[in-house]
Amino acid sequence: MNFKTKIVMILLSSLLITNCKEEMKICVSQSTDTNVKLYNDLTDQLIPYFFREDYLGEKKYFDSLRVHNDDLYIEEKTKAHNEIFNHPEKFCNLYIDSTKSKNTDFAADSIEDNIKYIERKKDFFKDFSNSPDIKNLSIRSTIKANQFNLCTAKVLDLAEYDKHTNECEIGVVYFSEIVFDPSKKRALVFVDHRIKKDYYGRNAVFKLRLHDNYWEIEDVMLVSTS
Repeated sequence: MNFKTKIVMILLSSLLITNCKEEMKICVSQSTDTNVKLYNDLTDQLIPYFFREDYLGEKKYFDSLRVHNDDLYIEEKTKAHNEIFNHPEKFCNLYIDSTKSKNTDFAADSIEDNIKYIERKKDFFKDFSNSPDIKNLSIRSTIKANQFNLCTAKVLDLAEYDKHTNECEIGVVYFSEIVFDPSKKRALVFVDHRIKKDYYGRNAVFKLRLHDNYWEIEDVMLVSTS
């Protein structure tokens, strides 16, 4: 091997190492219950993307990175995410509000008004607007904390909230019931997330699709922030 060939190989090797950036691990639920699996897969994505960095316990650090160096922010967040992955001793608490009231806070006023609001969003809801189950977006899910098996957070029922006030937390979340399209491979779920109990937050409707045994978030429509 001559000198020139060695240099080319070294440069190629360096380029490959540079391009092999660490990817954020995902936690694919193995539940045989379709609804439980969907809620788990959805929450797996909500934690790093919709709930921001609270689950890493270093929110201020990552907020600063995001402002000054977006590439470094992604790299550092990915590394931190993968370091806590499947390490329960590092998990922050996520509280599920499944009993506070029957109906969600989706849109406004009555269920009928909510449905009309949905139907106006033709592009987002076009595969679901004729579904008789569309009203499920206004009905709170009864899924419980013990039905979650996540890799980056510990899930507790809201009744446990006051017992863990000194521990790292991601906030309080509740889900609507699920609306499936006729193929059962696409779904809608309304999600409300509060930073803390009785504190401000935001809510949105998430559209998901089943891909390679994982319910991926396909689109999101923000409903309100407070």
